[in-house]
Amino acid sequence: MIRFDSLSKDLLRALAASGWSVGRRVDVGQWIKPLEDEGYRAHPLAEEILAVLGGLSIEPVNRVGPNFSNDEPYDFDPLAAGAGHRDLAEEVERVLGGDYFPIGEWLSYSSVFVEAEGRVVAAGMGWIWELGSTFEYSLELAVCANRPLVCLYSDPGLDPWPRPESR
Repeated sequence: MIRFDSLSKDLLRALAASGWSVGRRVDVGQWIKPLEDEGYRAHPLAEEILAVLGGLSIEPVNRVGPNFSNDEPYDFDPLAAGAGHRDLAEEVERVLGGDYFPIGEWLSYSSVFVEAEGRVVAAGMGWIWELGSTFEYSLELAVCANRPLVCLYSDPGLDPWPRPESR
């Protein structure tokens, strides 16, 4: 169950502006079946996220984050994120462990995946980024750019982006 009561007022306003409202539910079959035909396995959290937010495009509240530009919407389109990208999901699973399902696209058309236990990552162009340990935490980052974006992995020969902050 998604905890909307834990979200910031700015994020709730952005969700409402995208067409979301309390009680919104859509049929997830339009996404689940085609993706399962490609080898994905849906899990309850992915199904809940898509039932509540599927089909929405959420504009960013903050267009500049601490270490990245946040100038594109977060599109809850799991087919755009996952169709034809099963190899990317398998790379995420191999690198991080877990069972990931596509839920949408974010910056530079990166694919956003949610793990059955709640972790959310974005992947593409040779990088994997941490969005959050829970869906709610990840949504705050993707829409509000309220903390640094962390690169978890980069392909061999590719420097992490954004670069880790000096300590």
